[in-house]
Amino acid sequence: DILDVPVSSQWQSKGHLYPIQIAQFGLSHWSRSRLQSQIDQQNIYQFQHLQPNKNNQCSSWYQLPKEIPFLQTYIQFTIPSNSSLHFHFMNTNIELVYTSQLNNDIDISSKIIIPLAGSPRQVRRHMLTDIKKSNKRSLVDNNDLIQLQFCGQSDSIVNQLIIGNQTLYDQQTFYSATQWLLNTQDMASGCWFIHVQRNFGQHYRLRDPWCSAMAQGQAASLLVRLYALTNNSEHLLAIRRAVRPLWSSNFSRAYFKDKYLWLEEYPLEPPAEGLFVLNGCLYALLGIIDANTVDRQPHLDKLINEITHSIVHMLPNYVHPNISNWSAYDLSHLTMKNKFNAASYSYHLVHITLLQCLSQILNETHPSVSQVFHFYAQRFMTAIS
Repeated sequence: DILDVPVSSQWQSKGHLYPIQIAQFGLSHWSRSRLQSQIDQQNIYQFQHLQPNKNNQCSSWYQLPKEIPFLQTYIQFTIPSNSSLHFHFMNTNIELVYTSQLNNDIDISSKIIIPLAGSPRQVRRHMLTDIKKSNKRSLVDNNDLIQLQFCGQSDSIVNQLIIGNQTLYDQQTFYSATQWLLNTQDMASGCWFIHVQRNFGQHYRLRDPWCSAMAQGQAASLLVRLYALTNNSEHLLAIRRAVRPLWSSNFSRAYFKDKYLWLEEYPLEPPAEGLFVLNGCLYALLGIIDANTVDRQPHLDKLINEITHSIVHMLPNYVHPNISNWSAYDLSHLTMKNKFNAASYSYHLVHITLLQCLSQILNETHPSVSQVFHFYAQRFMTAIS
């Protein structure tokens, strides 16, 4: 089956599978499943063995017994080739179609079409999200009555369709992301290599292929959560491979002023220069700490000490010289003589959140580091308060 993971259009319009995004996707759904599992869920519906009618390419229309909140329109099913599943929202008169059909005989003028590649294709979607992306309508607070219909060849079948089970949706989406990571990790290096290229100015480009420290760290964090559920030794080995490039090679490492070790989200050529992206290194550090929590290793203890030492000494360089207490996204103003690359508002918030989180985590083991991280989190906070 094709795993249902997000496809990124960042830097490449035709789309690519981006390890950072997939790891974040899995972590997000892991967090949501932990929260949602504590909430009593209603409005969960299941349909079994959906098939076209014998004399028609489509089944009859099935109707949910009552209205369902748009926020709960999570769906899960596996669709065969050359088939489509239609959801008609009766109150808002929206028809959403998930299709693996190769031809274009579906009338798209009045429908929202979600094409599905691969066969059979596992589908886990939030219909509200698909509608909002295509329709731009504000539906979050609405309820609607749904009819559904399956179309395809006479022997096509959807064995099970589940609507409204957010906990199951989040759990299975988490497992899809972890399975993709397990399937695609380079066994020799431990990297999830990225082949999309990007230039930084006239003289700098990403290594080809490149291994992002942020991807390695976030993937490690996700796999740690998988290992906590499975206690599978293969998952532990994948965690060890994930952090290996962060301590044993220069795939994702750079040195600021030849002195301070940094874990690079975007490792550049020539390697003597670096971007020193702040959030990328902080996320990588979190991944190392997560890995070391379940699999304590002396070399990871040493790496955590080195990276925290570097961050403490380099944080002053991330303070904007003109905008009071605003943070920098990277240090390209120092390494490449670019203009100061101020963090966007969203990245400024990410810097605050990561520093606060790491300050709490390191409070007992690295109290002086924790104090510095707390100081800069508070300092950056004053810029938005």
